[in-house]
Amino acid sequence: MLPIQILVFLFFALAAPMCVGAGAVSFLNGQQRNIALMWMSGELLLLAAFQAVSVPMILAGCLFSELVRVFAVFCVLAAVGGMAVFAYRKKKTPVLKEVPPKPGKTEKALWIAVGVLLLAQLFLTAFLAFGDGDDAYYMAVSTTSDVFDSMYRFSPYTGSSTKMDIRHSLSPFPIYIAFLSRVSGLHAAAIFHVALPLLLIPLAYVIYGMVGRRLLKGKRRQLPVFMLFVELLVMWGNYSLYTAETFLITRTSQGKAVLGNIIIPALFLLLYMMGERLAESKMPEACLWALLAALITCACLCSVLGAFLVAILLGAFCFCAVLSYRKWKLLLPAAASLLPAVVFAGMYMFLA
Repeated sequence: MLPIQILVFLFFALAAPMCVGAGAVSFLNGQQRNIALMWMSGELLLLAAFQAVSVPMILAGCLFSELVRVFAVFCVLAAVGGMAVFAYRKKKTPVLKEVPPKPGKTEKALWIAVGVLLLAQLFLTAFLAFGDGDDAYYMAVSTTSDVFDSMYRFSPYTGSSTKMDIRHSLSPFPIYIAFLSRVSGLHAAAIFHVALPLLLIPLAYVIYGMVGRRLLKGKRRQLPVFMLFVELLVMWGNYSLYTAETFLITRTSQGKAVLGNIIIPALFLLLYMMGERLAESKMPEACLWALLAALITCACLCSVLGAFLVAILLGAFCFCAVLSYRKWKLLLPAAASLLPAVVFAGMYMFLA
């Protein structure tokens, strides 16, 4: 039974995002259709879809089981659709693969060191205990949603019925964990502390790697040094309870940790990719704007504060891009991509 539960969890948490991301990335330049970008893009799109589906159902007072059925069917259809689009686009526009030079002994040794440090961090996250008071709320929300078949209608501290928690229901990342728990049969605590961190931490480093690859363009052999430096910053970043490094290792499955270690770095990556297009006197593809809108929606899923943070970062990018490239046209799609943040931030201000 446990192997089947793990396989189901891996389908919804890993395979389905990969399939969705493959379809999305197929609309980009052929050389950028790599598995890392597929994984990141698929996660952004599915999490954004969960935010768009779950919040209206929560506010409408729907049962948790209804949300599970709706989103599970959506995930399966989206995965099938993504692979169909990827297969069609691959035949229409074949992928141009760049053949990298063979790595030397030093580069191989550095990549091995990167892998060892990553395994050490995964071990620390999965097998060592860490006291965190927020678990009393966030993990309890996931558990009570699954047990009582209700979302934000029961107190996570006492289990007694209460009025809807509007403030937290607009960023229902714990409900996503409860969804993974219900469809897989794994306990929410196991997903919260073990299963999901084992996927989210590598995803964070995948995003850092894509950022580093662009920052070190033409210096591919320095990429493992960059990754080692990032890993060392994470390993020794527990100088405060509130650093992004501490959140990555000890609070991986909390929405604010995902916001700081995955969503915001992914935003920098997407904005860098858009900047590359602008530097070539091209407008960013519609796929990049769609991914940006999905990322902004994901930021709202993780934390309402995320809506304000990504809006500030996108505004700074647009200001610099307009001054540097005189591309006034990008203001319209940028404003359109910010609509999710405006909607959820407005709901927070008027409902909470």
